[in-house]
Order: sequence, then structure tokens, then C-alpha cells
Amino acid sequence: MQNTDLYKRLARAEAAAAKQNAELMETLRDAYERACEAQDEESAAEFCRKIRNKLLEESDAEMSLDRLGLSVPSGTTFTAWLSFLKGLGNALTGAWSAYRKQLRDLTEQQGFPFNVTFPEKPE
Repeated sequence: MQNTDLYKRLARAEAAAAKQNAELMETLRDAYERACEAQDEESAAEFCRKIRNKLLEESDAEMSLDRLGLSVPSGTTFTAWLSFLKGLGNALTGAWSAYRKQLRDLTEQQGFPFNVTFPEKPE
């Protein structure tokens, strides 16, 4: 019975944190849009970077090794490790990795900071 209560409390806390995170992102995006409308280059660049950093932070969990489903092999031969290495290579060059690179490269976009296209999160 106690575990059920704990899981309910955890679920409520996670939902509250997700809501707060969404509200923060919305606030940052609104501030960025206002800075762009005002042609305030310094503020637009600052808010663009804050949005980018928040998106990178959110995507950190997707790139952690425990989330990639990789099992470290127990063997010591190359053949034993081949599957692991292929999976690791796919993770390092996959959709989440590309998304994170696009986020890091936002400041290099032609229209930065006023005309920035944020990449879409992978499925």
C-alpha cells in the first residue's frame, strides 16, 4: 500500500515539474520573440541561447548510455564486442545526436539571432 502512495506522489511531482518546465520554455520563447520584434540583438541572442541550452538539457536523458539499450558484453574478443560497438556508433550518429548538433550550431545560422530555426525533436 505504501509503494502505491509513493508512486502516486512521484507521478504528481513529475507532472508538476513537466508543467513548470513547459511554462518556462513558453516564457523563454515569448521573451525571444519580443526581443526579435524590438530588434534587440543582445537580448535575442541571449534568449535564443537559453532556449537552446534548455533543449539540450532536456535531450541529455535521451543520450545517456543507460537509455540507449546497450548491453556491455562479457566476452573479450572483438566479435563479442561488435554488436555493442555498432549500437554505440548508431547512438553517436543517430537522430538524437544530429538534433543536439543542430542545437549547438544555432548560433551559426545565417539569420542569428533574429531569424533562427529550431530543429524538431526526434521521435
